[in-house]
Amino acid sequence: MPISVAKNVVIVGGSLSGLIHGIMLTRAGSRVTVLEQSPASSLRSHMAGVCCGPDVLWFLDKYDLLSHLPLGISSAALQSLDKQGRAKVFLRGARLMTSWDALYYRLRANYDGLASEYYPDPPTLKERTMGFGEEPGESTRERQERAVYAVGKRVTALVDEGDRLRVSYTDHKTGESVEMLADMVLGADGPNSVVRTICGGEAAAQRVYAGYVAWRGVVPEEEVSEETRETFRANITYNMLGEQGHVILYYIPGKDGSLDQGKRYLNFCWYTNVATGAALADIMTDVDGTEHHTSLAPGKVRPPIWERQRKLAHGVFHARYLEVIDKIASPFVHKITDYYSPEAAFMGGKVMLVGDAAALLRPHIAFSTNQAAYQCKLLEKVVKGEMSREEWNWHVTRFTWLHWLRSIWFGEFFQRPWTSIFAALPYWAAAGVERVRYYTSVIPQISR
Repeated sequence: MPISVAKNVVIVGGSLSGLIHGIMLTRAGSRVTVLEQSPASSLRSHMAGVCCGPDVLWFLDKYDLLSHLPLGISSAALQSLDKQGRAKVFLRGARLMTSWDALYYRLRANYDGLASEYYPDPPTLKERTMGFGEEPGESTRERQERAVYAVGKRVTALVDEGDRLRVSYTDHKTGESVEMLADMVLGADGPNSVVRTICGGEAAAQRVYAGYVAWRGVVPEEEVSEETRETFRANITYNMLGEQGHVILYYIPGKDGSLDQGKRYLNFCWYTNVATGAALADIMTDVDGTEHHTSLAPGKVRPPIWERQRKLAHGVFHARYLEVIDKIASPFVHKITDYYSPEAAFMGGKVMLVGDAAALLRPHIAFSTNQAAYQCKLLEKVVKGEMSREEWNWHVTRFTWLHWLRSIWFGEFFQRPWTSIFAALPYWAAAGVERVRYYTSVIPQISR
């Protein structure tokens, strides 16, 4: 089988999608350098849950060296609460739910052997490099340099030099401008992707506000009553609230990834419609008087704003929800925005966009991390010589386009059900066109 391994790979962005691709490429024999803009040695919590979709499970089954350790909490079904607080199941199906933090530290342990409170005994250097293209006589330092996670590095330019790429970045600590050469660059730097802007221009960086915001928080389950724990224990709970949007609540691992009952977290998220204008600006203005473009971290939301939201909640939610809401001292607030890149490969296929840099899916389909794992699965085919980079771009952009449209439809259905038909039609039309192309062999058929 032909192998097409890029010898030196730079991944811009050190979050989940960057680490997923970094692990796969190092195991294939590439030397990978992750350039993470944040100066912290590890990224801060996103206060978010993660649903491990089928491609995430594929990735973990194949590449996770800590598979003997549980990662998340199994949910049996989707349910809602009626006016009396009784749970009503409306869709059965097992899902593995984890937290952004637990998955991030799991991936870091596999990528560069980072020890953390989540995984104090990560795989050894020998385990991480054994049998994956190791070179005879390779020193310990050379093996360590197969997977580098460099923080405080802000990429400023990419230049195509034929067979290679010149990557320029600014070092946060020294202020110096640094250049390095790479055979491949992956833009895994999220919805505000610098790589996407460099390759596609300023217009490619624009995100569009979807008309609603998320109020998110986590609460230790030990802080709520046994009745409330039991209500939410087995299933993911949704409730549509009419003009007040919708809410979702489910369990995720607790502090340091604990899965012990009584030590886990209840993950709460309430989506509310807010029109562009003074009301939105009021919500997004922090305790210091600064208006934020997309999100406010816990502690930054002005207390009167959250108190007003909690007062509204008491006229909308059942007591089981309210017990959780009242335990959230300060939420994480963020706008829901849309973005999709019609191209995911640039500079002759040497630059690729992955994860949220390629498309920002709305959270309602729980597919963002799965999107990154699917893209990794296809890139593995490129590495093995089973797919060209042009084919990778074709499949990635169409897969992403369909799920982006699906995420918009779901979001509009939950927030504005009376007009969601206008979001459903584009998705079903696009899905129909792709099915016709597939069955008439207009596109190359590949196995997932």
